Amino acid sequence: MEKITKSIRNEICLIENFFSEGLFIIQHKDCFAINTCEFLLSKEVNNNFIEYSLKLKDELFYDQVTFKKLGFNENFKIKSRENKFVVPSRSVNYLKGKRFVSSSELKGRLSKIYSESFPLKSHSIFRLILKTEIEHLTTIFLGTDYVCDKIHYGLGLFKIEVDDVVYHIYRHKMNDENYLIIDCLNNLDFSSFKKVSELIIKSIAFLTGNWYQKECYVFAYSSSEFSKIDSCYYESLDDSIISNHEIINPNQFRSYVEDDYIEKQKLSDLLFSENKMSEFIMQLKSKPELERTVDLIIEGNGIKSPLIRCSIFSVAMETIVSLIHKENKTFFAPLKSTSELNALKESFRLIISENKDKFNDLEIEVLNKKIDYLNTPFNADKYLLAYKFYQIELPENLIKLLKTRNLFFHGSIPYKGLEVKTKIKEFNLDADRIHLLVSILILKYFNYKGHIKNHAAYRMETENYYDELGLEIRESSFYRI
Repeated sequence: MEKITKSIRNEICLIENFFSEGLFIIQHKDCFAINTCEFLLSKEVNNNFIEYSLKLKDELFYDQVTFKKLGFNENFKIKSRENKFVVPSRSVNYLKGKRFVSSSELKGRLSKIYSESFPLKSHSIFRLILKTEIEHLTTIFLGTDYVCDKIHYGLGLFKIEVDDVVYHIYRHKMNDENYLIIDCLNNLDFSSFKKVSELIIKSIAFLTGNWYQKECYVFAYSSSEFSKIDSCYYESLDDSIISNHEIINPNQFRSYVEDDYIEKQKLSDLLFSENKMSEFIMQLKSKPELERTVDLIIEGNGIKSPLIRCSIFSVAMETIVSLIHKENKTFFAPLKSTSELNALKESFRLIISENKDKFNDLEIEVLNKKIDYLNTPFNADKYLLAYKFYQIELPENLIKLLKTRNLFFHGSIPYKGLEVKTKIKEFNLDADRIHLLVSILILKYFNYKGHIKNHAAYRMETENYYDELGLEIRESSFYRI
């Protein structure tokens, strides 16, 4: 089989020189003061935004210098001798002029810009390039070897298929910068490509603990050979979240757990499979609750306060358990024999009706709701049943934590009579454990079978920071689920 060959040399050249010299003339469809003005763009390599300097033909007093009055709330075009770009509405997100006096020059930043010919509403072949801070981001996946710009990689390119569309995700290092690249090999509309790419990046963030954002470049092509760039799209994103809170680490799992099971396992058997990644993306795409759960996990990773992390991860727990319960109500129902349940409910309603003069309208409404939910498990039971549904046997300390998660969910703590600041180390461990509990349910939701890392135990075993607590380690740094 011929080795997959890639090249992103032309794209990196464009990225490194993006608006290094960018003098444009504004072309606005309406008669705003910025129309036909000089618009100088510049992009520093280490900045995740584009700076602009706008030279006005007529000075404007400060009360005229607003996004709306200047026309920045609408799309407008900019033109140079060689290029034409579109600045989308509300993409100018920073505006600076003189205060209390008139201004002849305005400065600020852009968050989005794209070539006038970019296929924003039509089908094309797309490639997304995102800067990362580590070189081996994609090596946890069972992929294939490949060549990119004459560099041979033994691992790091994996393929997924979403709605019959094939994607290649791989890494590359050039000029001391690390990149994550997502290639779409089929003609696709831009909004669909952008959505799937976002989900791919989120999925990698969930598995590795590192959500790379800052900025991205999308290039459009007429052929899946990616030989000639037709147009480009730039977007400034939020700050990256780098926590290294990985839940999958095949190499570490092999070296950490030494038993007969591992001796028989090849590294390739422990890597995250392409099929599972495809299924994960499909589930995220079709289940908003699952995507919200992943969002809470990866954004919670960026919070320093362990108490706030406990609360955020508890909300994530509520979200994923509610989704599992909604789709499997028969399993969660406390009363398995339901043949007489409806008749029993009607009997209760009849009793209420016969005694309605003893209750006000609100009380009657509450009683009827209680009857409607007669066969719904208590919240504490529902959480434990979610793991039972996937045949996961939790250790005693995690079962105990599950029973107290409602305190974190409502902003309280499970430690009585103590100040929060005296339990910071314990809160860090609790946050790690709740993170683990949520991650187990996310992985099992798309039928993952393999290892998962328990950061609480790993911290206690590897960091002297926890020595003074004198905690006995009764949990493993890795579990098989």
